[in-house]
Amino acid sequence: MQNTLRKNLYLPILVVSSLMLLGCSSGPRIITNSDPSADWTSFRTFGFFEPLGTDRGNVRSLMSNTLIASTTREMQAAGFALSESNPDLLINFVVSTRETIQTRPSSSASMHHSRGRYNTWSGWSASTSTTEVVQRTEGTLGIDIVDRARNQLVWEGAATQRVTDSTRQNQDQVLDDAVAEIFVKFP
Repeated sequence: MQNTLRKNLYLPILVVSSLMLLGCSSGPRIITNSDPSADWTSFRTFGFFEPLGTDRGNVRSLMSNTLIASTTREMQAAGFALSESNPDLLINFVVSTRETIQTRPSSSASMHHSRGRYNTWSGWSASTSTTEVVQRTEGTLGIDIVDRARNQLVWEGAATQRVTDSTRQNQDQVLDDAVAEIFVKFP
């Protein structure tokens, strides 16, 4: 009975805490860079590199398919047309991960003073905390857009965020969201 009561009390607290953490989590960090000499009014069509940086040799990866669909949607929304032959712009993707290690001191420390019985012994004692080490995986998606005629990079965007079990399980949605956020800063 007591365990059931405790379980029923802790479950709402756990759910509310989880929702608060999700609400506090931020999306990816977005960085973009554009060639100031690029004449965007002269570009009308786009296509994709063959093979893409996210392909595996001569095999189109599932990740590439997701990125192509998301980028096609964003480019068409910006007024560009997909072209299989001689596009004005060529698009490539780069995906990478890196392991990071963070250390942070724990916030607990204490100091005690005790007095011996009948004033025979007294002294001070102190305790400090240990350092917490956290290993994380950070993933980056890069989108490169190249002026095919000049063979020159004219725009690049990148999204970087922490890779968790949830992002791995929802890879297509995470990639789609990252592409949409990168293209918010597209010229």
